[in-house]
Formats: sequence, structure tokens, C-alpha cells
Amino acid sequence: MMRFLVRLVNNKAYTPKDVKVLQTKIRELLGSADMIGNLRVSTSAIEFDLFAEQSDLNRSRNLLEAKISKVVTLRSLDSRSSTREDSDALREGIDLFNQERFWEAHEVLEEIWHPATGVDRDAIQGLILTAAALVHYQRNEKSVCVSILGRAKEKLGTLNHFKDLDIRSLRVSIESILENNTPVLLRIQGVKTKTRAPPP
Repeated sequence: MMRFLVRLVNNKAYTPKDVKVLQTKIRELLGSADMIGNLRVSTSAIEFDLFAEQSDLNRSRNLLEAKISKVVTLRSLDSRSSTREDSDALREGIDLFNQERFWEAHEVLEEIWHPATGVDRDAIQGLILTAAALVHYQRNEKSVCVSILGRAKEKLGTLNHFKDLDIRSLRVSIESILENNTPVLLRIQGVKTKTRAPPP
């Protein structure tokens, strides 16, 4: 069996509270031939891992599209390797994060975390932990989300920015979540640069 990432359009405004209902519905739909795991719900998609034979993918896709929603992503998760530059991986990870594709963002950012050192390593780990926390939010595991965000805040330390990312704003948002014990979706913004006025 192979492992695939499946993302379906969330056209019925499902929320993380619907995770268990969706898991049951999809498992019953696909039957015992395919197994699903780690179902997550974002505002735009229903995501899960699908364990299936390559030969069963068309059947699974057809069933999902007929009974649940349109498939927007169906890709293998087996042996993904990358040769991209760190800056490209960081940009992709942040783009995925801001699309609420937190699980994928986590995976991409890990590529650059492993070889990083010092402050860079801590900053990247803080971003990874933030993405991981929001994966748990999408699984309706709010207390786990808040706990991991506490670790993310520690790793982000007192940084104001990292590689043109506004870490200060992210940290303030995390602190608000920790204070209220209520997770919310987060975005990572770029650092606002001051532009010079054009000459007269």
C-alpha cells in the first residue's frame, strides 16, 4: 500500500468539529480496501492521508467526488525529496501555511530546519511548531494546539523578524491564543518595509 495526500473542496462549510463525522463517512464510502488517517478540516478543504494501492486510486477518486466533493489534491507521500534552495522552501512553506495547508507547510519547513543552526534553527522550529499546532486545531484537538503553541512561542523567543517574515506579529497572536486558551487561525505576514517618497 502507498500513502497519498487527499484534499477535497470544503463546499459544505465543514469545521474541525466535523472531523469524526467526516472520518466515519469517508471510511464507510471507501470501504475496507482503503484506509484513511489524520483527517483535518480547513476553511477551504478536507484533508486526509489515504493508504491505498495505486490501482485503486481512480475508484477512490470517483467515489469521493460523487459522494463528498471535488478532489483538488491527490499525490503520493512516499519518498519525497527536494533539491530546492532554502529560500524557496521557506517561501513555499509560508505560502502553504497561509493557505491553511499546515500539515504540508510543516513538512516543507522541516527540509530547511534539519541543516539549520543557531537562531535560524530556533526560528524555523518555531514556525514548524506553529504549523503543527494548527494541524491539531484542524483535527479539533484544541488543548493540544494550545500546548504546542506554547512551545512555538518559546522557540520564536524575542525575534521581531526572520528572513523578511514578521515574527513579532505572529508571536503577539500566539500570546493572545495562550492568554485566552482559544485557538484561532493564524497567518504569517512579511515585514512591512518603509518606502521612500519619490523625489519632488
